[in-house]
Amino acid sequence: MTNRILLRGIEKRLRKSKIKWPKELPNVLWAYRTNPRTNTGETPFKLAYGTEAMLPIEVGSPSHREINFDEVANEEGLRINLELIEEVRDQAVARMERYKEKTKEHFNKKSRVKNFQVEDLVLRDTEASNPTNTGKLMPRWEGPYKIKEVLRPMTYKLINMDEFEIPNTWHGLRLRKFYQ
Repeated sequence: MTNRILLRGIEKRLRKSKIKWPKELPNVLWAYRTNPRTNTGETPFKLAYGTEAMLPIEVGSPSHREINFDEVANEEGLRINLELIEEVRDQAVARMERYKEKTKEHFNKKSRVKNFQVEDLVLRDTEASNPTNTGKLMPRWEGPYKIKEVLRPMTYKLINMDEFEIPNTWHGLRLRKFYQ
């Protein structure tokens, strides 16, 4: 995921001249490290160093932070930030867990759970059983097969109609109910 984000950033910066990427890479990395992540709500820089980064544009021109800079207050603020960094990281982990749960709920809404019982008739995905035997004109499903055993939710052992066991276990997403 991170590599894809970095590659997109490099591509955006180098529309025409791809040769300049070594010069642009620090800028892309800086942008990546100083922008808050959706899942944690924090920047990677803050999670690593305990404080927000000062942007290069703020260093070159007078900004509010630079004008109101007080070295003693800054040292005290940095010390406090370092003492609180574990709490910030714990909050980021909690936000990341909530984000993962919401993402999981979102995708689980879209997928239908197929629970089969022993003796149910099912069709097996041809692509899963024999990936070399797929093509535009080939059948997508093969069977029917019977569920011999439910090993755990969504994992099944199959037998063919002649009662011979099919090797391997089969995931419920690779099976489909067979109707006679």
